[in-house]
Amino acid sequence: MRLNTFFALFVCVAIGAAACAKKETYGTIDKSAPAVKVKDVLLSDAYGGKTVRMSGTIVLQCASTGCWFFLDDGTGRMFVDLQGLGLGLPQRGGKKALVSGTVIIDGEGQAKLAAKGLEVS
Repeated sequence: MRLNTFFALFVCVAIGAAACAKKETYGTIDKSAPAVKVKDVLLSDAYGGKTVRMSGTIVLQCASTGCWFFLDDGTGRMFVDLQGLGLGLPQRGGKKALVSGTVIIDGEGQAKLAAKGLEVS
């Protein structure tokens, strides 16, 4: 009897953990785009206009509608613009994110990523 109770508890915990690990997906992640580090994009204008993939942690996010965030991958922080996805991302600070999009170099030489796909876990 005790083994059955333990097994039932284990199954409930496993199901709960799987539900918590659910990923949120917005747009489409371009899996064919090269995976790059933030520092590489920040240090080279060669990525301008290119589609890339980046993963890291959401460290700062637009407070009003979640229209942008900063992604930190341990090598640097990249501004990610969500306008192209047409969504207001709920607050997800501290969550892991995989994002793909086009690198935009602004008039001051600063790089940002215009997101086309986002996966938050």
